[in-house]
Amino acid sequence: MSQSSLDRVLCSPNLPTLPVVAMRVLELTAKPDVSLREIAAVIENDPAIAAKVIRTVNSSYYSLNTRCGSIHHALAFLGLQTVKALVLGFSLAHSIDGGGDDEVSFDFLSYWRRSIYTAAAAREIALLHRRCDPDESFTASIVQDLGMVALWRAFGDRYLQVVDLARNDHRRLIAMEIRTFEIDHASVSAAMLSRWHFPDKITEAVRCHHRSHEASMYAAALARTLELAGIAANVLTQTSGENELARFRQDGQEWFDLRPAPMTLLLQRLTDRANDLSTAFKLDIGVTPDVDAILESAARIKREQRLVEPALEADGCELFEHGSVSLAAIPDAGAFGDALQRTFRASSRHAGVGVILLGIDRARAVQTGFGARAVEAAMLHAIRSIREVAPSASAIFRFVGAELAVIVPETEIDDLCRVAEVVRRDIALRPVPFEQATEHSFPTTVSIGVAIYDPSGEVSSGSGIETPDQLVRGAMFALANARRIRNRVIVFRRDLKPETEQH
Repeated sequence: MSQSSLDRVLCSPNLPTLPVVAMRVLELTAKPDVSLREIAAVIENDPAIAAKVIRTVNSSYYSLNTRCGSIHHALAFLGLQTVKALVLGFSLAHSIDGGGDDEVSFDFLSYWRRSIYTAAAAREIALLHRRCDPDESFTASIVQDLGMVALWRAFGDRYLQVVDLARNDHRRLIAMEIRTFEIDHASVSAAMLSRWHFPDKITEAVRCHHRSHEASMYAAALARTLELAGIAANVLTQTSGENELARFRQDGQEWFDLRPAPMTLLLQRLTDRANDLSTAFKLDIGVTPDVDAILESAARIKREQRLVEPALEADGCELFEHGSVSLAAIPDAGAFGDALQRTFRASSRHAGVGVILLGIDRARAVQTGFGARAVEAAMLHAIRSIREVAPSASAIFRFVGAELAVIVPETEIDDLCRVAEVVRRDIALRPVPFEQATEHSFPTTVSIGVAIYDPSGEVSSGSGIETPDQLVRGAMFALANARRIRNRVIVFRRDLKPETEQH
């Protein structure tokens, strides 16, 4: 790294700066004996930032059961790290908002698009692996690319040419920055944070967010979280995001022992999380990526590379057809058991057998509120949703009570999770058509348990599933866990706890 290049950047008169309120919050939170009231008073001195924090805390992003009416309440409900992360984020958004004619040349849309997706991903990843603070991860990811803005303001069009040549590939960008300026944006970001007296862990993690292997043990988990979040952002924001998906899964498994299923579900959630954040920050992040299309494209590429034979239809099972359906025409649990045995025998050594168990949430309340046929209407509604997205060789069955079972032959965990999450989301968004209801429809949600038998061993080591009975029990256990939370997809693995609260 060239010290002269760094000095030139840091001495630029147009360097982004933090508002006074953010600097004061950083100073106060560094004190071990600071009170929440003292911090609240500082934030409330900036009514614009205080209002944004309260609005965001009360948004769907945090899903609080109790509404917050003040900064002090927000601190009490969500804690110091969360509120500090929001204050710093809003301050930076205001500081480098890209306004004015002189800002047009820098692509702030792409900059904030990546920043928002990375911040949402960092928080979700930290919630999954629990090895660093989620809100510390959020804060670090919001500031990690500040060096790009600083380099542009120091070197002007020369830096923009480097960004254009990198073609939105940040690994290539880092290499080209070093070759051209003898410095990279990660190092510049870290230097700026050090000047602003950010915690040392965040500063080091930001410096290493493209090379997390260089971080010390003290900051390694945070640095790896940032790097993995950046890969997730690549999946969702690059035109060839499916090429980054394998790296995202591989690094998540290697660094944090994250299984493919939770990581697939995480990608499904990120678009909603990013949209919530962009609304709160009043930042344009462009068109929402089609996660389903990315996952489908990646799965297709993987299948083509393996040259897997076409999927076999499940012998004797009810295959999916378009049009009307009667619940009585759907095979029962006995047929499900027989079909699963046949599907196991017919499965190839390349792809697994998946089971999806779906239960109507609050079925008794649905029946009480709308009548005995309402639960049947909800199940038919779920069947229609499943048929729209599940592979054509899948088979659907009535299981127990208000539950449905789906066998998905020749599948992989990513595809299985995609189907389950799309079905869950679709049912939550579309009311159940029902003429006997006052509005001729009523809302409902479903809980879903997913389990897979993976003959390749790639996933089986995490699930321990080797037989049809184990597959069914795994799906049942996952559904039971999902029902405790409601409106959730849970994937079975051996270390799944009865009281899980996965997201």
